[in-house]
Amino acid sequence: MERYYAEVLSYISRSVGCKDKAQNIVQEAYTRLLSYRKRNPEHNTSEQRALFFKTAKHIVIDNYRRNYAVTDPVEQELIAPTDYEPEAKLASQQQLNLLYRCIEQLPQKTKQAFVLYKFKSLNQKQIAEQMGISVSMVEKHLAVAMLACRSELKKQ
Repeated sequence: MERYYAEVLSYISRSVGCKDKAQNIVQEAYTRLLSYRKRNPEHNTSEQRALFFKTAKHIVIDNYRRNYAVTDPVEQELIAPTDYEPEAKLASQQQLNLLYRCIEQLPQKTKQAFVLYKFKSLNQKQIAEQMGISVSMVEKHLAVAMLACRSELKKQ
């Protein structure tokens, strides 16, 4: 699957028009596929390339739908923000605390790469240079971190 990364990244970059957004999307697709393979080890791996492309493309579509679901300004005003509901605030805070605990339990290099990527907004190349490792290794650290966080959130 790693050998298709650059090809999928190039394709998604053209689709979204931004290399940083494309990296996030392709990383998410890579993480989803790793998670899927972990849950389904008997799955036929002969179509990895097609599955990688399809997963990344679906993430682009999902992001588009999420960002542009409500286009009518009048309709948008009718939607009550859930940020002010006490239950939603408490649930968000609990989820955030769970994620922080999960991040703290990650191996040192994985945690460092994840923090630089998610909280410092560095791209993978910048992280690789700062940590003195390859971009491929950064991708693996990020995939491990994202899988761990996703797993913790699913347990909740």
